[in-house]
Amino acid sequence: MVAEFELTKGNRLRLARAFRHCPRVDLSIDCVVEGQMGSAFVDDPREPTAFRVSQGSFYYFAGEARSVAGREMMGSLLPSALLMPSPPEWIEVAKEVYGAGLQELGRYSFSSVGLSLQHLERLLSQSRFRDAIRPIDGTLAAQFRGEKEGLIDLSMFDSAADFVARGVGFYLPAEGNVAAAAYSSLVCSKGIEVSIFVRPEYRQCGLATALGCRLAIHCLERGLEPHWDAANLESCRLAERLGYRRSGTYLAYYREE
Repeated sequence: MVAEFELTKGNRLRLARAFRHCPRVDLSIDCVVEGQMGSAFVDDPREPTAFRVSQGSFYYFAGEARSVAGREMMGSLLPSALLMPSPPEWIEVAKEVYGAGLQELGRYSFSSVGLSLQHLERLLSQSRFRDAIRPIDGTLAAQFRGEKEGLIDLSMFDSAADFVARGVGFYLPAEGNVAAAAYSSLVCSKGIEVSIFVRPEYRQCGLATALGCRLAIHCLERGLEPHWDAANLESCRLAERLGYRRSGTYLAYYREE
């Protein structure tokens, strides 16, 4: 049995305890525990022993992996799902269930401890795009949410108005379009998960650096962490340019179609 776990106060406490030893590579688990965004599933809503939380296609597990319910929960992953760091027994079960259909993906962790407002402001002041940066308002957020292949993914927010109320984002316009955007894909009390996208025809021009600076400055001025998790070396280079410190690497697992 796999059932959705209602995010009541008591159940959020159970989730926090279940995931207390799970590696934190992004803010996904915290977002679910706080009831901000994402979903939780368990084997038994009254006496749960196996837990799964998800943010879109990202999945995290805790509890008893080798129980019948644990294997059933792991076996229900949708194609294109990304199994993020979880206790080792869950990874072992995933490999048993999916075999060659589960592909390893190397990812990179960063710490925001080294971020400096002075450095970010100096870097932004050197950008020719500094004065062109605009905040993402409700109208633009609604446009992004309505696009099937959008520039940015705001699907974890309830609505465009919800993004404006809880999230933050900036963009650079070009020729009547959006050339690039930096925004919060996740939010919780600790901070935001940083996401940056630049249209292919505008890459390698400094747009990502300018927008990354602006978003990080916004967070630091408000005492929020602009959390950075990288899936490729290009993202790593940008993070280090902004002042993030690389803190390690880890494996995620992709379930193929």
